[in-house]
Amino acid sequence: MANGYEPGDYLGQFLNQLPQIYQAKKNAELQRERFEYYKNKDAEALRDRQSKEVDAQNIRTWTQIQNFAQEMPFGQQANFLRKQLDTLPQDFIESQNLNKFIDNYEVIEGNEVDQISMFDNARIEDNPGKIRMTAAQMHDPKRKRQLLSDAKKLESTFFKQKPFNINNLTPTEQRDYKTINGLLSEQEGLLLESTLPGALQNEAMTVQANKAKAGIQMLQKRLEPLLQKGAPIAMPEFNYSPESLKALTDDPDLMSSFLAAPEDDMDAFYNAYKNPDPDPDPDPDPDPKLKTGVASIWESYEKETTVPRPGGGFKVVKQTDYRLKSDAPKKYKSNLAHRQDEARLKQMVSDLESRIATIDANIAQIGRVVEKKVVKAGMGPTSIVPIKQGEAAKDKQLKLKRTLEEELEKTRVEYEKIRRPFPEVIRDEQ
Repeated sequence: MANGYEPGDYLGQFLNQLPQIYQAKKNAELQRERFEYYKNKDAEALRDRQSKEVDAQNIRTWTQIQNFAQEMPFGQQANFLRKQLDTLPQDFIESQNLNKFIDNYEVIEGNEVDQISMFDNARIEDNPGKIRMTAAQMHDPKRKRQLLSDAKKLESTFFKQKPFNINNLTPTEQRDYKTINGLLSEQEGLLLESTLPGALQNEAMTVQANKAKAGIQMLQKRLEPLLQKGAPIAMPEFNYSPESLKALTDDPDLMSSFLAAPEDDMDAFYNAYKNPDPDPDPDPDPDPKLKTGVASIWESYEKETTVPRPGGGFKVVKQTDYRLKSDAPKKYKSNLAHRQDEARLKQMVSDLESRIATIDANIAQIGRVVEKKVVKAGMGPTSIVPIKQGEAAKDKQLKLKRTLEEELEKTRVEYEKIRRPFPEVIRDEQ
């Protein structure tokens, strides 16, 4: 053949090498597929790792938010959590179903706020019947047992009262009571002396008897309010009817409102709810003798007091004292209830002031710790980390402080409203 071509030589070689060529091509394709597989797998693993890191950071942030919310008073936690959702990615919020979680938490928190309010009010209540009804509304067995124990102790206290308890009087009133009793005994003795059988009935004795009678009448009049104040405290009545009981039982919110209110008459409370006053009386003006802007439940009045006269005898002086206003909460007609409430609020003020002072000390300590860490870092780029950590810790403490300061201001107003002022210094009118 032309050019020395021998038919079948190259074709035979090609055919002999064809399986090798095919296998080499197949191996190349497999290598490329393997390369693409591992390339995609590594990229997917990187994305998964980055996604897990982001999720872990979001979970840490959400945990910190929850921990901070738990330091806040009940009633503010759910609202705080909802506001903090703006700091989290929307996909994380949806994946964790946080909106639904906060909705459920808000319901639970609202129920707990009602439970705490009813429990706290019942602990200072002076009506055993109302305490027992509050106990029936408690979900927590410990609270239920505590209130039933309080009701039993309170009933025992009412039953064990003395016919007259001088400790119900203020120190000044106790002195007045003893002085008037002494004078009364003297006048009764003079009257007895002038009217005994066989006594000489002359003009002097008649004058003495008349003066003694007048003195006894005057002293008994002065003694009457002290006897009333020292008399046993009547156990408050707890009034209700099947209608009002069913209405409040069917409406838990209304029941909570009644149990947290000072009223003891469920019928009157329910009637006021059904038929509200269209023109309620305005709040009373604050007493000018008390702190400006605080509407006290106390009003001042002048009273006469008998005190020993230097050198012997007695004299009548005038003094400014304080008594409950006519529109003061009904429960404060019980001295026991008022003393408990006043002591509780005073203790709350002290506790809040102590907590705020502790926060101030914490903030100062944070500053000292940050300063040490910055010095240790050599004021270089690594010093930024402790500075940022200190700022975050300080900001957290400041937020808690603001919350406590708001609560302290409200508690102080409540305390000043019910605090009984001390009587003014006795003025000699003679």
